Amino acid sequence: MKKIIAAILLATLGVSTAVADDDNDEIPGGWDFELPGLKVSKSTTSSKARVKGSLSSTFSFGFIGGVSQDPGVGINMGQSFEIEWGDVISGKLRLGRKDFLRLGMGFDWRNYRMTDRMFVKQPDGVTITSSFPEGTEPKFSRIHTFSLSFPLKYYHYFSKKIFFAVGPELYVTPWASLKTKYYDATGEEQKITAGNLHENRVSVGVGAEINIHHIGIYYKYNPFNVLSSSFGPGFASMTTGIKIAF
Repeated sequence: MKKIIAAILLATLGVSTAVADDDNDEIPGGWDFELPGLKVSKSTTSSKARVKGSLSSTFSFGFIGGVSQDPGVGINMGQSFEIEWGDVISGKLRLGRKDFLRLGMGFDWRNYRMTDRMFVKQPDGVTITSSFPEGTEPKFSRIHTFSLSFPLKYYHYFSKKIFFAVGPELYVTPWASLKTKYYDATGEEQKITAGNLHENRVSVGVGAEINIHHIGIYYKYNPFNVLSSSFGPGFASMTTGIKIAF
């Protein structure tokens, strides 16, 4: 399968020769295109593309805190989280032997969770926050989003195994859902779900990370509201967590 994919990429790039690649020989001004399991590199001083094996992706887990929250919104950072599979597809432009720009595409799942109040979708499609029904025991209420992420970051390597990255991140969010759970007066668990929350489809944030030998910490800030301002309470987000780079 790798040979088939490599052949297609090489044909598309208009090159016909593949040779072994060595990161130590990378020349400033060249570019790389990466998929999980495959990497194609091209320098500005060579007519040859070079193919080698590469996982070329990241896995992140972080905790989310609410920012600029409207009254009645209290995102619990200790229980709200993000999972991201990043740089599933990516391309990078080498600016120097220790610096490059990288544009990636990944998948991002986020849970914004409250425990003292609940999200409620009304018949008109507007999401509000409300107290849990009287006499019940709250469990949680959360909004879940799924996004495609497109980070554009500047990378600087302090050494072969230590690097820093920072840059803007574009998010396209086609889907969001709501789930609330609580125990009623009889002790029976009740669950309320809803979809089509009129999520903010396009947003832009900024991210930064420092990585030491494939394991690092990261920070993200997104000033855009999670839901459309016409259909939900206002709250943005920031995330801190751990990232594993392959």
